Amino acid sequence: MALIAVLLFSAPFIGGLIAISTGYKNEKILNIFLAFAGGYIFSITILHLLPEIFAEHDNSSAIIVLAGFFFQVLVTRLTGGAEHGHLHVHKHEHNMVFPIGLFLSMCIHSFTEGIPLGFMGTENGINQPLSIGIALHEMPAAFALLSILQSEHIKKKTVWLLLFIYAFMAPSGMLISSTLIQFLPEYFFTKILSFVAGIFLFISTTILFENSENHQFSGKKLFAIAGGVLLAIGVSKLTH
Repeated sequence: MALIAVLLFSAPFIGGLIAISTGYKNEKILNIFLAFAGGYIFSITILHLLPEIFAEHDNSSAIIVLAGFFFQVLVTRLTGGAEHGHLHVHKHEHNMVFPIGLFLSMCIHSFTEGIPLGFMGTENGINQPLSIGIALHEMPAAFALLSILQSEHIKKKTVWLLLFIYAFMAPSGMLISSTLIQFLPEYFFTKILSFVAGIFLFISTTILFENSENHQFSGKKLFAIAGGVLLAIGVSKLTH
């Protein structure tokens, strides 16, 4: 679990570090990486999360998947899509209301993603592919968040502090849930996993469709998506 916590912290921290160091110069590369991440996240949702959720034949899980999906719709409305790596810095006025709301929404989103990992022991086959998926998602999300925060002319020290706080969100969700598991019924894990699966379905499909131009994918993006899918299948084979 310690290695997963390091991974969950390192991915957003590196994404934010790249944003602080380079500004917006890497947006084209970011889109290719997003295509790869979108293919991976969609695939692990289909290959791992949904089969685990519906193995118990609990109809309420489907409702919770929908709840997670539409929760992410609301989050995206508040963040402008930054949580799945999209930059819209030119649309915002320079005031503190937007960056505070954006940062808090992104932190809640990241914390929620980390919660299922705490309920799963290190022996669980979903743990590794899910943690990789969260890491692949959090890196471009942090890149977008820090790019937008910098465009709001926030002090450099404050930007660094916000990056550290954000990078701790997913590991915090995992660590807190790992301590609460002894006080909560086992089926609670499935409910949380269902909610996160809904979030992942929205994020992955949004990344894939927003990453296309005129509903067509370039050769590079198709190659990146295929790479993400193949990685998910490979991880699936290794963890089962």
